[in-house]
Amino acid sequence: MPFCSNCGNEVKDNTKFCPNCGNAINTETEPTSTPQNTNSGINCPKCGSIIPFGNTVCLNCGTPLNQESNTVAILLGYVGTILGSLFIPLLGIIIGIISAIYLLTRPSKSAKIHGIIMILILAIVVILWFSYMSYVNSMRSYYYYY
Repeated sequence: MPFCSNCGNEVKDNTKFCPNCGNAINTETEPTSTPQNTNSGINCPKCGSIIPFGNTVCLNCGTPLNQESNTVAILLGYVGTILGSLFIPLLGIIIGIISAIYLLTRPSKSAKIHGIIMILILAIVVILWFSYMSYVNSMRSYYYYY
């Protein structure tokens, strides 16, 4: 049996994609047909082949199954980061960090991109917040002496 070059998972001889990570498996011989066992799994929504239970991608076409919708985490992250940073900065930073870390650990590339954007927004907010607080403290000492 061959092994996946990406994650090292052992794959069956007739698979085109790793059932663990979805990486394409290079084989010298192309299978003539996909075995169709009606009791061994579910049908792929894209190609219709049988996907054994426990796999996260179709072994024939590589379509991921049960794609997570990270919409709630993305929305909560942006709203919490921006609004929280304006009104309650510490809460906004905490919400942003938690959302960004959650999105960075998801397998979806778009979720990772949103996580990186949230980290950049947080960095800008923290820099602006510390700059403002430094300005306020310097003005307090200025008015104290004059």
